[in-house]
Amino acid sequence: MSDWKDCPVLVTGATGFIGSHLAERLVVEGARVRVLVRDPQKLIPSLIDRGEVARGDLLQPACFASAVRECEIVFHVAGWLGAPPSREAAYTLNVTATRQLAEAARAAGVRRFIGTSSVAVYGPVTTGVVDETWPHWNVYVYAETKSQGEPAAFATMTDRLGVSVIRPAEVYGPRGGAWTTLPINLAKRGLPMLIGGGQGYSHPVYVENLVDAYLLAATRDEALGEAFTICDTDIPWREFYGRYAALVGKPARSVPTWLAWGGALAAEMKAALTRQPANLSRAQLGFVTGRCVYSTEKAHRLLDWSPRFSLDDGMQRTAEWLREIGMIN
Repeated sequence: MSDWKDCPVLVTGATGFIGSHLAERLVVEGARVRVLVRDPQKLIPSLIDRGEVARGDLLQPACFASAVRECEIVFHVAGWLGAPPSREAAYTLNVTATRQLAEAARAAGVRRFIGTSSVAVYGPVTTGVVDETWPHWNVYVYAETKSQGEPAAFATMTDRLGVSVIRPAEVYGPRGGAWTTLPINLAKRGLPMLIGGGQGYSHPVYVENLVDAYLLAATRDEALGEAFTICDTDIPWREFYGRYAALVGKPARSVPTWLAWGGALAAEMKAALTRQPANLSRAQLGFVTGRCVYSTEKAHRLLDWSPRFSLDDGMQRTAEWLREIGMIN
């Protein structure tokens, strides 16, 4: 289906970065968009009064049946990103709620359920080409629960409910945080933004390219029962974050790998004492020091997906937004 006009869809996470872009695109395409949100006041202006609001969140499974009612497609983007800081919350939001929402979708006669995972499920890979057959390595809570959330979604698949999963890499663009405003803030404050000189590989994906992948996964029969790694390119962190540093006219500062490693170990020890997930771990450092590349051949082959926006295009559009909100001159 290439024509989204009047197609009834549900989007979770529409007050967040990726979800807001996905919902916004669907509105522009003419879909009848419903969003499941806890606080409608947090919707971006272009979504206010442009669709139906279902009040609730992933901790309220009783609201799922009404949220998915009469929808053809469910895009499940919301999830646990670190808060509340507990393993129980991570499992509830990324695994249990995914299964419950997909089950509600199946019971309501929804045709397609598109879940959101992450390349974090592969774990930190030192080198090589990583594709969707790569074994999962659940080295920290986020990766573990995203990995477990995938079979929770696929288990609900029937001949009437098709399920697909998107595994994004580092998503950047307007309204972005960790891979957009964070490096800008670090550069402006003169704080280190690289580890070990930024020799490891980043895997940026511009948010609109990612939205393309969601829409294709929802419309292609070839996507049924499949997971897809999505990134635009594989480049050293010094080049990716260096572009942000250049926007503020500052050098991209770095810390030695051994120093970052020690800080991560201290964070892990603190987490063990408090029994909360660590806000930094040695495994996470592996993601920024490793030099693997992610294959998107499967997305090219089954979805006919390729990045519409190059890194130069994406960074230009991101810089324009950063100027609009006053973060750069």
